[in-house]
Amino acid sequence: MSRALRGAALAVLLAGGTRSGQAAGPEVWAALQDARLAEAADRDASAAIAIYETVLHHLPAEDPLRGELLLHLARARFDEGDLAGARAALVEAGSDPLVGARARSWRVQVDAWERRVQRLPLEESFQHGSGPLVLGWSAAADAALQGGTEGLTWTTVVREGRDDYVLAVVDEAAGPVRSLGLRLQALDLACHLRLIVEDDAGRRYTAPIVPLGPGQALELDVPIADLLPVQAGGPQVLDPGRVRVVMLQDVTAFHSAERGRARIQIQALALR
Repeated sequence: MSRALRGAALAVLLAGGTRSGQAAGPEVWAALQDARLAEAADRDASAAIAIYETVLHHLPAEDPLRGELLLHLARARFDEGDLAGARAALVEAGSDPLVGARARSWRVQVDAWERRVQRLPLEESFQHGSGPLVLGWSAAADAALQGGTEGLTWTTVVREGRDDYVLAVVDEAAGPVRSLGLRLQALDLACHLRLIVEDDAGRRYTAPIVPLGPGQALELDVPIADLLPVQAGGPQVLDPGRVRVVMLQDVTAFHSAERGRARIQIQALALR
């Protein structure tokens, strides 16, 4: 019997053991293992999805394994190109206290991938929306991005010990990113911003923190070669062909006594 069929058969066995409200037993773990093997060894994401969906159908809402299964389902759906299905699984997992933070972080990644930069050079003025930028997962509930004729208004909330960020994903096929351009203006509070770039191995490189006073405008043009590594032990210079994520981080809470709602206007973004 194939792993997919065996996993589905094990999942069906859950119907009798979980409808009473009891936590699932070893059958769930066996089905989960088969699903993961179907993905890793057989490269069969559709078989894994079938197993995850069957297990979740019979698993009680309060079972502690449910959130983890939803994350696996989201990843498998994403690998199959089903972004809406992946997002739906992550929305459900977001309310699980055990995996909620991971689910919200992954949901941001799905959103950013859907809006990814697929062609370079990019010159974005945000006249018709937020372009490739999405809010980071740590954003406050009333944080927002709103495009318009004056650019993209990023409403952030400066909170004690917290940062916020917006990010864009760059598709590998888009080509090398050799420089980053930003035109910014602080509309309310004085703020401190930092540009971060991540490569395809998850290594981060950063530019110096930039202070920006209320009403002050700033134009940045940062060569990729000038960014400094955040972690030790990796390449000292970022390869332009490996740029995958561009982030603008609001670190005001760590450098200022300012607190509360702030608006930052991103008037232009350029990737060249």
